[in-house]
Amino acid sequence: MVAKWRCLVCGYIHEGEAPPESCPICGVGPESFETLPEEEGNGQKSESEKQTTAAPMNAPALDPEQALLQSLFSISYGLYIITAHADGVDNGQCANTCFQVTAEPPRIAIGINKNNYTHELIAKSRKFGVSVLNQQGHDYARRFGYRSGRDVDKFADLPEVHRGKSGVLLLDNVVATFEAEVIAELDAGTHTIFLGEVKYGEVLQKAEPMTYAYFRATK
Repeated sequence: MVAKWRCLVCGYIHEGEAPPESCPICGVGPESFETLPEEEGNGQKSESEKQTTAAPMNAPALDPEQALLQSLFSISYGLYIITAHADGVDNGQCANTCFQVTAEPPRIAIGINKNNYTHELIAKSRKFGVSVLNQQGHDYARRFGYRSGRDVDKFADLPEVHRGKSGVLLLDNVVATFEAEVIAELDAGTHTIFLGEVKYGEVLQKAEPMTYAYFRATK
């Protein structure tokens, strides 16, 4: 039976002999995963999943650490593919931290794990791309979320891409794309928050964006 691992930060469930190199949703490393008991891997919801999706008003009290993690599950996220290009190399990763900061000028922020290859390329180039996944974007989330770009070319044999005006690769079969230049950054411990001024944007589809909750419910 394939083992299942749960991310302690966002609750993502991974199947495999070992935890992933990084969570495809929140970007934390394998040290932030726990092994699920066998009964939780046989179609039964874990206690944390039950509390996350349908916690009653009289839910039992949790210890402070569990309560903190459960409270974070209530934050709503989208799912995005963040891309970067530097020194002739392209890479991308799945991320759930991307949000608009201002409209005039248009600025967005992304959160990237410092251990990720995409972080290295953004730090070098000072540019990044964002592809907003639609609700059929599960394969993109898996392709860009389970492996490191240091080991594999995530764009290999992927025809539905185009290179943006800034030089980053962007996905075709998505709701929208942005290209931004980094104008500031914030050290957030394990992650860096990159603030980018959006230079180019395009709407490719009239479709509902993927959310993390939808991904978990339909993966």
